Amino acid sequence: MIDRRAIPGTLILLSITILSGIFSTFLLITGMIITTCHLLFFRDFKREIPDGDQPVSPADGLVVEVSECFEDRYLKEDAVKIGIFLSIFDPHVNRSPSDGKVVYLQYVPGKFLNALDKKSVKLNESNWIGVEAGGRRVLIRQISGAIARRIHCDVGLNQAVERAGKLGIICYGSRTECYIPKRLFMPSIKIGARAKAGVTILGDWKS
Repeated sequence: MIDRRAIPGTLILLSITILSGIFSTFLLITGMIITTCHLLFFRDFKREIPDGDQPVSPADGLVVEVSECFEDRYLKEDAVKIGIFLSIFDPHVNRSPSDGKVVYLQYVPGKFLNALDKKSVKLNESNWIGVEAGGRRVLIRQISGAIARRIHCDVGLNQAVERAGKLGIICYGSRTECYIPKRLFMPSIKIGARAKAGVTILGDWKS
């Protein structure tokens, strides 16, 4: 499946490709390749959600950070932070790590630095989504990148979301972060692992 946000760009690219193809077969082939790559960014796969209630990855990509921090925006406590880098080859749909209700939303304007640049975590445009259920809380952060210049959030305050349910999409290469209270959660995922949104288990809830 392809996310609906792919349609405007696809139509524009196809129009340019067809017009360019009138003058050059090379431009026609190049245009078709670019259009296909554009569509790949917006893949929205149906996922095989694992059994249980363990938090699942909010994004497809490479795990580049597993650390501890004090999260002062929504959780207001020590948290485990998991950072996932989405390359231009990864699907860019973001999914909820757990069941719950959206109780926190905040969009933060910013720059569009490369998502691998350490400064991008603090300076780039981002969107924060807090989900809570039964005392368990998670915070997801969608972060733009050098190419990713538009963040789409598909949920609203007080909206119920399912584990692995769609939260939104970031256009092109970017980063997604997940914060879970340290007192509630023990991570099992490691730096360097490949994660799949809604499928890869991040760790276990503490009893």
